[in-house]
Amino acid sequence: LLEAMIRASDPSVVFLDDTELAARDQQLAAREWNTGLTLVAVPDNLPKVAAVQAGSPAATAGILPGELLEKVGGRDVLTGAALKFVRSQLAEGAAAALELGVRAVDGKSRTVTVERVHRGDVSLTDVEELPAGMGYLRAAGIFPGAGAEIAAALEKWQAAGLFGAILDLRGADGAAETEIAALAEALVTTGHGALYTVSSRDGSDTRAVGLAAGGDHHKIRMPLMVLVDEETSGAAELLAAVLAGSVQGAMIIGRETAGDPLIREPIRLSTGRHALLAKRQIAVADGTVYDGSGGVVPDVAITAAALDETVYEPDAPVLRKGKTLSDEEKEDKALRDRTRNDTYLRRATDVLLGLKALGYGKS
Repeated sequence: LLEAMIRASDPSVVFLDDTELAARDQQLAAREWNTGLTLVAVPDNLPKVAAVQAGSPAATAGILPGELLEKVGGRDVLTGAALKFVRSQLAEGAAAALELGVRAVDGKSRTVTVERVHRGDVSLTDVEELPAGMGYLRAAGIFPGAGAEIAAALEKWQAAGLFGAILDLRGADGAAETEIAALAEALVTTGHGALYTVSSRDGSDTRAVGLAAGGDHHKIRMPLMVLVDEETSGAAELLAAVLAGSVQGAMIIGRETAGDPLIREPIRLSTGRHALLAKRQIAVADGTVYDGSGGVVPDVAITAAALDETVYEPDAPVLRKGKTLSDEEKEDKALRDRTRNDTYLRRATDVLLGLKALGYGKS
């Protein structure tokens, strides 16, 4: 009854027992196991492998994009299982070896053992140059040093002449709030007001977070696509909110985020469980307020039906006699091959290609 009453006043509240709360705190602050898998939820089906990081444990184990995840550690993955739960299963345990059951695109199932590795002291798990002049960054979370890591990659790509970049925050969390302003220094124009303000729910005790006076602002001018999903939370969700509300040229693509951009705190109940309640609210530069009633709403939404899209691409294109693929056609095919199983990434690359064709950023 107590939890029902709390949920009536805060529909997005999360209830945790002591073990779940301890696991949440560790996830926000610590480095977890990395498999190299990018998963997407598919309605009425198992999670699909959208991408496999080159050289990762999953790649070594032979897991391929487009395959479905059937088992984790000997436990069946349920149809329609929440990605948050599946990702937590992939990251838990003390031993590096983890047995996974996968179903290939031809319907055949097999079991593989993935030798996981710890993420180490970096927030980025994948830094990749895509075809057609795009850069791709995947962040496991916003941890200390994340701002400098992301900014350095973007500055390097801009100097190399890449047109745009994609920052993948799907499933990312973290608690290093100070990294938000550190990254914004390179993205936001000089003279911009507060990046965001944090206040208690009644509007008192307000603090504003802005740019450092005299900083070298707006060094990065390339368009930035930001991928988010329902499990983007914590400092990663706050970063998405700031990018959406403060940075010209940033576009949010995916699904509405979790609704906890570092605004919830655990309150112990008389039942012995904990309620994660929104005790603060955050307002970003464009006036959007995040108070726990909802998350960051994408500029380009990925529908449930779109999540099951797979772009067909023949292994060997059918060409007229005597005709060969041009370098541009080869590049286009390589990009389609990379994104065919990942609707989020495909949408982001489509937007960047459109902006490039329209001459975005040219004086």
